[in-house]
Amino acid sequence: MLSFLYYMQTTDTNKVESRIYVQEINISTLNRKRTTRILLPAAYYRYPERSFPVLYMLDGQNLFDFKTSYARPWLLQKEMDKLPYKHQCIIVGIDNGGHFRGLEYLPPHQHKLFHHGEGDKFIEFITKELKPKVDQHLRTLSDRENTIIAGSSMGGLLSFFAATRYCETFGKAGVFSPAFWLYPAVLQIQMNIISKIYVMGSKTESKGMTKTLQNTYNVLKEAGYPDHKIRILLKDRGKHDELFWGRQFGPMLQWLLADQ
Repeated sequence: MLSFLYYMQTTDTNKVESRIYVQEINISTLNRKRTTRILLPAAYYRYPERSFPVLYMLDGQNLFDFKTSYARPWLLQKEMDKLPYKHQCIIVGIDNGGHFRGLEYLPPHQHKLFHHGEGDKFIEFITKELKPKVDQHLRTLSDRENTIIAGSSMGGLLSFFAATRYCETFGKAGVFSPAFWLYPAVLQIQMNIISKIYVMGSKTESKGMTKTLQNTYNVLKEAGYPDHKIRILLKDRGKHDELFWGRQFGPMLQWLLADQ
């Protein structure tokens, strides 16, 4: 059982504010423990009869708090609070594994830097262990149309991998500044039934980002994705950091959750 369930049951729902709960969970596929940071938006308390989409985000320790972030956090609680209630969702932030991050966020293949990627096992943890617990204890919309995965850099790589290979679970994805150079084969995709995919980066964060995003659009179009399901956003300026990604969070989420 998720320990934060107790706190949810005793919350005064008349006080409308977003709240964050921290939970330790075991990754049985990798025999490791991990911290999750779950944001319940203000709308969750404002509308106790409603269920909500769930956004699973990688590098969870960088999302909310200066004390745990690698540098400056995304400040997602603040960004979520700015959004209209109709565009709010539950965020499940999953901490990275420190020195295991490179292994866990790399799709399975042999690599000179990280040896053999464990990305498939990490996604299996989300789909078969974490998501069932979240859906059991929270008011979630558990279908694929309302299950989103998002991440940045290597987290963007793994999010794209998950969205295009595990589309029976993840119907939507947010991909920030993806490190596709670590696994170019991630763009070797076939048409599937993903609902929406949002990919963004900037011209100034790395030499190859412009070409990466252009290639991503071409690959998705060649695979048969219609334009209304794709948003590729190349900003003129922006650093490869949490401040840049956090500022793009609201537009990403609003587009992913907008009715088409």
